[in-house]
Amino acid sequence: MRSVPSLVVLACLAAFTAQAQTSIPPPSSGAYGVEVAKFIEADALQEASGLVWAPDGSNRLFVVLKGGKVRVIQNGALLPTPFIDEVVATGGEQGLQSLAFDPDFATNRYVYVFASQPNITVNGIVRYIAQIVRFRDSGGVGIGRTVIVDNIPSSMNHNGGGLAFGPDGFLYFGVGDLGTSEGGNDDLTLMASKLLRVRKDGTVPTDNPFYDDWRSNNDLIWARGFRNPFRIRFQPGTGKLWANVAGEAAEQIFSVGPADHAGWWQYENNQPAGYLSPLVAYSPGQWEQYGFTATGAVRKNGVATFTVNGTYPVSSLRKGKKVHLRDVRDPSFNGVGFITGFPTPLSFTVAQPGPDAVSGGGGLKTDPMGDAVVGGAFYTGSRFPSEYQGDYFFADFDGSVFRVDLGADGSVNKVDLVVNYSDWESFTDVAVGPDGALYVLSFGNTIYRVTPLPVGQGVIVSTRDLVVPEGGSQTLMVSLAMPPTTPTSVALVRREEDSDIRVSAGQPMLFNATNWSVPQFVTLSAAQDADYDIDHATFFVTLDQGFPEGVPGVEIHARTQEDEVQALKLSTTSFDLDEGMGGTFTVGLTYVPTSPVTVTVARTSGSADVTVTGGASLTFTSEDGTAAKTVTVATARDTDSEDDVALLTVSSPGLTSRVVTVIARDVAGAPAITSAPLTTATVGTPYTYTVAALGQPTPSLTLLQGPQGMNLDPVSGRLSWTPATEATVTVSVRASNGQTPDAVQTFQIQVRSAGVPDAGTGADAGSAVDAGSQTDAGTNTDGGSGADAGASQDGGTVTGPKEDDSGGCSAGATALPGVLGGWLLAGLLWRPRRARR
Repeated sequence: MRSVPSLVVLACLAAFTAQAQTSIPPPSSGAYGVEVAKFIEADALQEASGLVWAPDGSNRLFVVLKGGKVRVIQNGALLPTPFIDEVVATGGEQGLQSLAFDPDFATNRYVYVFASQPNITVNGIVRYIAQIVRFRDSGGVGIGRTVIVDNIPSSMNHNGGGLAFGPDGFLYFGVGDLGTSEGGNDDLTLMASKLLRVRKDGTVPTDNPFYDDWRSNNDLIWARGFRNPFRIRFQPGTGKLWANVAGEAAEQIFSVGPADHAGWWQYENNQPAGYLSPLVAYSPGQWEQYGFTATGAVRKNGVATFTVNGTYPVSSLRKGKKVHLRDVRDPSFNGVGFITGFPTPLSFTVAQPGPDAVSGGGGLKTDPMGDAVVGGAFYTGSRFPSEYQGDYFFADFDGSVFRVDLGADGSVNKVDLVVNYSDWESFTDVAVGPDGALYVLSFGNTIYRVTPLPVGQGVIVSTRDLVVPEGGSQTLMVSLAMPPTTPTSVALVRREEDSDIRVSAGQPMLFNATNWSVPQFVTLSAAQDADYDIDHATFFVTLDQGFPEGVPGVEIHARTQEDEVQALKLSTTSFDLDEGMGGTFTVGLTYVPTSPVTVTVARTSGSADVTVTGGASLTFTSEDGTAAKTVTVATARDTDSEDDVALLTVSSPGLTSRVVTVIARDVAGAPAITSAPLTTATVGTPYTYTVAALGQPTPSLTLLQGPQGMNLDPVSGRLSWTPATEATVTVSVRASNGQTPDAVQTFQIQVRSAGVPDAGTGADAGSAVDAGSQTDAGTNTDGGSGADAGASQDGGTVTGPKEDDSGGCSAGATALPGVLGGWLLAGLLWRPRRARR
């Protein structure tokens, strides 16, 4: 989790996309589709960071406090005695982070906490560490303090702290990047920026994906590339670990498997193939905005496809994102939708009933979702309707709670706001209670209880999208979905600040048990102004009994009549070709020009193998009307095994430029081995080298030559062998894929005995084999251990005729401090890494 000052800074940063230029205030404070009540409010719960229900039927809610205590609420009352009172560091984001119950808690009564330990200053340097500590529940008090995992790297912020037991019975925990990007990218030596896995007693599972015993990897690592994994939860039924990761450019929620790489610190919500992409992502403190192309709105069979301008991928919004569709020329496209897919990186789809149609213009905006993702919980209760089963509720520190509606296949259907208390709360965690309600923890001193609305109640409106002519008005009808139990007042509350559009008549509206189904009329008016800009306003239809903690029923978007604007029309904004082939697309104008319009088409970025061979300059006249003209594109064959991508920009002075993405698919490519071999080995120690090869199609690997016992895994490319004797062996590996020529890598491995150094060519190198070729090598075989008759000092161990008083060890006497110093230094560097495990 971020500290509050960093939240303020990030809230002031530039928007996530370059197109976002104007502020959109967040949705109105309150609850959406749920009812919210205070469960408990107590000064003793200040700086609360986590909450977990005891799994023993005792109706006890354990609340983790940053300052070191765990308080217990039983049957709605705060118990006077803390469960534990740990001495912890509390600076920045340090403190007591999270709590987990043992899977066998009913019998062993074990409770685990993730805690920052008091900071220690050694020689002026502050040492930060955290521990996972186990207690036993004895009469509501934790006893038998036992350290399960020690020396977890920590800092003033980005400490992670997620803690959870998996379905395998092992304990998983998250460690952040400590605010310095430590442990990021491909680093497997450090705990930082990782998800880690231990047995319940803290010992290392040998089936962890990066386990390599006493070699370089940290054996606890289970997955990597996570900036600040503040909360982790296991999804019921699937066993998948969900990680809420507070980010820099994006807040991200991942569904994680063993050995997954989420990309930090190189990637955030832009992970390429081979990396783990988030299921949910949003820009901290920001919103997103994109404009649609001139023909970028197409509806067919109840699915609307929108194509955006520019080159920034709209796919970064992720499936299930809520978007406000605005200003499309055909207003039937406008309204609120949830993204259902991405046909291309620059287009997305939403479910949208209505006749087939083609339009364009306008764009999308999203709501800001918060500043830092915090706790979450999967819903497994029975109080909410069945469609909530298995859904994921998560909180943002900015005081919001969202529901991730999951489909049967585990994908995200929609991410929607359910609680917005950003005006007065900072949330840290979410839990599902034994009564089926959601419990939301505030960093202040309050826990909220969230339950569903009475079945069936809601607001019905005649339309959700209005076009109001400047100086004119439009009317809509409002009624209730069911009789209210008490008289209910309904109002339209404007969210955005454009006062040119306002409610001019018809409110407040009062409904009771007799008139609830009779529509009442509300009139919206637009003021006449002197500019040519389209004015916008968004209204929430709210129920007074729940507002601000009740039910804003629906959202209505209104805009003023738009002016006609000349624009470029394209037959497509992206297409694929095989290398060496050509293709075409067309360019036209939305309206007949009154004077000649010149349009240029040019490659502005990407591969030079893609060229415009016809239609690079097009002229439209009034005689042409809006007739489309053809642009021809060619692609060249190359020798690599990569697809080529180029962006063609279609532009004309005074008009909004358009971009066409051309992908030239690689047809075939000869194999190439890109990895460098390891050429040394030690007797008795396993030797491994992973051979990496590129080509199209994917090459297969064959071991052509190698010592007895050497194996090559043709899938992973892992070459493995345990040498038995000193030797120099030759290894040859071939990569083939049906393309010529094959790639062959041949190299030699020099095998030496363990602990026997090669003393090199220096003088007086001692009694080891190859004692050197310089002076004092002796005249016998390589300065052996016998007395030497030579004229110079001998590296042997027996004094010769002309050796000095240092005896036969004189060769090692001068070298000994350096050798021992090297061993000692190696020991000092090696031992702390093992201790950190």
